[in-house]
Amino acid sequence: MGARQVRDVRDVRIGADEIAARLGLHAPTGEQRAVIEADPHRQCIVVAGAGSGKTETMANRVVWLLANGHVAVPEVLGLTFTRKAAGELADRVRERVAQLVAEGIADLDLDPLESATVGTYNAFAGAIYREHALRIGREPDAAVLGEASAWQLARGVVAASADPRLVEIDASLDRVTGAVLGLSRALAENVADSRDVRAFARDFLAMEGLPIEAPRKRTPFQSFTDALGVVGALPPLLDLADAYARAKRERGYIEFSDQVALALEICMRHPEVAAEHRDRSRTVLLDEYQDTSVVQTRLLATLFGGHSVMAVGDPDQSIYGWRGASAANLARFADDFAAGDADTYDLSTSWRNPVIVLDAANVLIGPLDAGIAKAPLSPSPFAGGGRLDVAWGETIDDEAALVADWFATRMRGGERSGALLCRTFAHVDLFTQALRDRGVPVHVLGVAGLLDQPVIADLVCTLRVLHDPSAGSELLRVLGGARWRIGPADLAALGGLARWLADRDLSSQRLADEVRRGLRGSIAPDESPSIVDALDFLLSAPDSHSALRGFSEIGLARMRRAGAQLQALRRRAGLPLVDFVSLVQQELLLDIEVAANPGQPLGGPSLETFDGLLAGFVDMAEHPTLGAFLGWLTEAEQRDRLSPRLDDPEPGAVQVLSIHGSKGLEWDVVAMPRMVEDELPSKPRSNRGWLAFGELPNDFRGDRDELPELMWRGVQSQAEFDDAATAFASENRERHAQEERRLAYVGLTRARSELLLTGSWWATQTAPRGPSPFLRELAVAGIVDPAVLPTAREYDENPRTGVADRPRWPLEPLGSRRTAVERAASAVRDAALRPS
Repeated sequence: MGARQVRDVRDVRIGADEIAARLGLHAPTGEQRAVIEADPHRQCIVVAGAGSGKTETMANRVVWLLANGHVAVPEVLGLTFTRKAAGELADRVRERVAQLVAEGIADLDLDPLESATVGTYNAFAGAIYREHALRIGREPDAAVLGEASAWQLARGVVAASADPRLVEIDASLDRVTGAVLGLSRALAENVADSRDVRAFARDFLAMEGLPIEAPRKRTPFQSFTDALGVVGALPPLLDLADAYARAKRERGYIEFSDQVALALEICMRHPEVAAEHRDRSRTVLLDEYQDTSVVQTRLLATLFGGHSVMAVGDPDQSIYGWRGASAANLARFADDFAAGDADTYDLSTSWRNPVIVLDAANVLIGPLDAGIAKAPLSPSPFAGGGRLDVAWGETIDDEAALVADWFATRMRGGERSGALLCRTFAHVDLFTQALRDRGVPVHVLGVAGLLDQPVIADLVCTLRVLHDPSAGSELLRVLGGARWRIGPADLAALGGLARWLADRDLSSQRLADEVRRGLRGSIAPDESPSIVDALDFLLSAPDSHSALRGFSEIGLARMRRAGAQLQALRRRAGLPLVDFVSLVQQELLLDIEVAANPGQPLGGPSLETFDGLLAGFVDMAEHPTLGAFLGWLTEAEQRDRLSPRLDDPEPGAVQVLSIHGSKGLEWDVVAMPRMVEDELPSKPRSNRGWLAFGELPNDFRGDRDELPELMWRGVQSQAEFDDAATAFASENRERHAQEERRLAYVGLTRARSELLLTGSWWATQTAPRGPSPFLRELAVAGIVDPAVLPTAREYDENPRTGVADRPRWPLEPLGSRRTAVERAASAVRDAALRPS
């Protein structure tokens, strides 16, 4: 395509206000007008707050460029993160262009087959890779690995390794697999070379002989030995990551992160490719720019640096640091794309949130420095006052009841949408059950939601019991579930039997005292008491055995039937995975249970979805095994909870998801539970930063300048290293606190009308947890009435210990239908006995 003559921005034939009037749209605000009419020859950054109408503004920007002849329709490129967001932007642009032509505003020679290019960042990189892969000796038709197939392939690589260094790593097969996958992707996303990381590890491990040099301390510093252990694991993990990369290439596979990295390699080695794309895309819109990774940023800057680029994002909504995104991306845009000279614009009017929600959001996000100027969100002229409620209970059971009552009064009529946004899923069952008890429709989204369905939970627990003899908690669910209905006394007796067996050898003879002491001190899972093994023991033990005295007659009979079923299923474990899982479903009578239980309307669809999940795993796996599938399921559940959801709101139902998953969505009414100390903001699981198993050192991160730095080079003693590690941990703690503040901001700004924030003193912990610092900040600012925050608790010790956490045993399979079912059964029996 030849070069086009681009008009000067001052040669404007029609302004944004006139275009809006002729298309029947609302007149743009001053901020929107500035963005829409921004100089098309400059690089621009738009800091767009939550709910500020950026999609509409970007679409109107395209319309203005077209109307004034700056670009043609096919010369527009728009990129965003999700297919849903890309579809919305594409539809909006398509609609506005059609209106533009229909109104005769622009004399466009519009080909109905031509359209603007709007897609996701990964799809764009993938297209570059497929078109030019042969230039770098790669296969353009390489199959893109999904999460399931990537996990299976990496797990196979790890399992096949004979590296003796792995024996020294105290980690399970699944944990090593996760570390290898994470390290492999981190290398690609940060354009890092594994050889450089190995050299770094060698330099770091050279400190091993440092003296302690601390008064009255004779043993090495824990921080020092832990760091050596973590860095010492890097070389074998890097070798596995390289082996995984080779396995992908040999089998003709590729991952999304590979596509982006290879697309960058293509553009850097072949500048003509970049020139072609610059000529093809005269103007570029980059949406959700704060969520781009290092390698995505480098690819885009290589392609479009100095070009007509408008990046739109919000540093206060940068909550995906775990996948390589950085809140500093927006601040670095000018250097990356415009040699430090870019224009900055704001979109600070929220068209979503009511006044009180915006006030609360601005208070929480106020202390953060995003590295780029940002105006606080302000309400639109049409914003209502809204409502923000705060409720506090003594226990989490009280809190769940408060949340459920709040939703029950607001979801009547089935017109409003609602969401329960959770920081973690640790207590989600309590809240969903409270909602169901009040007749409020509940939908837990994603893989977590699928596994939350009772029928799927029973199936997965059974599969884990069949695979893992240490799956004691899963066996308890199976035995105490609706199928076997074994009570707590018999389950306690099973635990006692497991402990009795743990002190004996295969012939049931008591072990020597020193052996038993060694076993009790062991950390190996297969050397701990196993109730799965105890259940197997029941099958062969005579009724008169002294170890069976604690069992009831009916409990023992049911356990033996359950054990026989599980034992029979294990003998069929050699079947193909899909066939084996299908057999387990049949033996558990899950299809019958679903059909007979109107209280589980999602049971049937859930089984179908699970079967589809399993089939997708099997299709992409060379050697699909039950252990690999269960390991991937755990990994997929965790990743799914942290990823943005694409689901549309459901009027009349409360959707349950993580705050991470809520970004980009909105609901009429929103509740955020567990606004308590150490939960939101959460207490970090570790302050060690990259000094954690399988993490890429910050030296190789593209955003290293914004990350805490461990000052280890040049230390002369372990004491000096410990001081450096302490300072490093403190910086990581502060960074985590900032991420939690952004997360809370995202959660609050999902509410269109009403917002509920709740907490309670007691959940499962032994010490009480008071109101979150975020709640206290809102009280100080006058957003929340300080009187609603508790000042004293009723109990000094957790009242739920041994009481509220005790499940109802045995479970009632017929639920509230028992009376009706028994009445119907009696009527059938009576009819059968009557003479004909």
